[in-house]
Amino acid sequence: MTRHFVIAILRVSIILTFFLTGHTAMANTPLLGMGAKSGEVTSTSANISLRLTKSLGQALNHSVPGQLGKARIHYSLSPNMQSAQLSSWQSSAAENDYYLQYKLTELQANTRYYYTAELANTEEKGSHMSAIFSFKTAPAQNQRENINFQVTTCQSAQGLPVYPVMQRQNPDFLVSAGDTVYYDKFDVRSKEEAFWLYQKEYGTPYTINYFANTSAYFMKDDHDYRYNDADPYSNVEINTKNYVWGPNGLNNNLDRSDKTWLTHEEGIEVFKQVFPSSDLPYRSFRWGKGIQIWLLEGRDYRSANKEPDSPQKSIWGKQQTAWLKQTLLSSDADFRIIVSPSPLIGPDKPHKRDNHANVNGFMIEGRSFMDWMIENNLVENTFLVCGDRHWQYHSIYKDKVHEFCSGPTSQFQVQYVPKPTAGVIKQPYNGPTGGFLTVKYDTEKTVSFEHYGETGKLLNKKTFSH
Repeated sequence: MTRHFVIAILRVSIILTFFLTGHTAMANTPLLGMGAKSGEVTSTSANISLRLTKSLGQALNHSVPGQLGKARIHYSLSPNMQSAQLSSWQSSAAENDYYLQYKLTELQANTRYYYTAELANTEEKGSHMSAIFSFKTAPAQNQRENINFQVTTCQSAQGLPVYPVMQRQNPDFLVSAGDTVYYDKFDVRSKEEAFWLYQKEYGTPYTINYFANTSAYFMKDDHDYRYNDADPYSNVEINTKNYVWGPNGLNNNLDRSDKTWLTHEEGIEVFKQVFPSSDLPYRSFRWGKGIQIWLLEGRDYRSANKEPDSPQKSIWGKQQTAWLKQTLLSSDADFRIIVSPSPLIGPDKPHKRDNHANVNGFMIEGRSFMDWMIENNLVENTFLVCGDRHWQYHSIYKDKVHEFCSGPTSQFQVQYVPKPTAGVIKQPYNGPTGGFLTVKYDTEKTVSFEHYGETGKLLNKKTFSH
């Protein structure tokens, strides 16, 4: 039986297994109503994220009620879970919305692992097993293997059907490049309401089935941190006219007295609890000899957006910038891919000022970094990928630095598409469409960036050789 056939069987059966398990589970024993997620995968480790729930489906308000209980992970090289290893038990708590995270270590490189959760109630009177999930570890640093990964951003409920389309490509992993949810479109003013929105967007069969067998690296941006264009210092008053997608499912009173957003600290905390996460929000992962990816943090360390642009104004902060340059210079991967939640090249809408592509934003930092890339001869095999923008594009800075934007997951989220004026930016592709970006590395030392529409139609492709 081939690996892809086994994975296909798991994907088709995952929801059915949930419901069969629900009928046999003991009273008050928690379930995995939002499935499971693997992430932060290396060649020897992976993080697993679970949320213990009372139900398998969403309630009428799109919530998936949480449940107190305990869980541990069984993981194996066999889809039948033979000779499984065990993690330690962890107990869920209401304070973090019943999420649990586990780190699996000493794994084999370039190998598919299968895992299931053993679930028990707080009284520890017996337990039952969840459905079986899987993930693939990265190749060892000296291995050249074909790699296929995907990038998404600007997710909406209308874009969830793109996940089965993406699944058909059998990706090795996903990079979710920010704006996983939109707090400011659903009147989210508290941690509890933020957790509700993740239940709404990630408690669906679309996401449960995709992440059942595909690991992911999750990045945050403004909308899944606080609100549009938020920085650590801003405190814009809530305007309920912006909630065009409706009120949240916990409090539908738009005129309630509380007019404050999540704080800077709360925005960071919720995101780290919801998804598999590392100690630092900026990090780099190696996928064999062929690919190394950098995942940048764009909200935690930035200067105030309203400051005049200057060499001191920064999105990344000194520590992240020094780390980025040092790790780029020391990498011997065939291709280096820097993923930013917001664009460096763009262009962006003229009125914006919260990213590197904006004249009145952080353009000095962005262009200084790209000039540094050129000066250090990195541009032949180093590429930029970004989220945040609501259209797909391929832009080039000074004919040397290439940036690819994945665009939103749905046509529903497509916005005005600015084109570059005469100057240092060229744009071979500008697509007002929803979908996703696929990056494919071939052992012949080529890398391709492929834009796809919502139905899986190839819209643009650019290939580079090393």
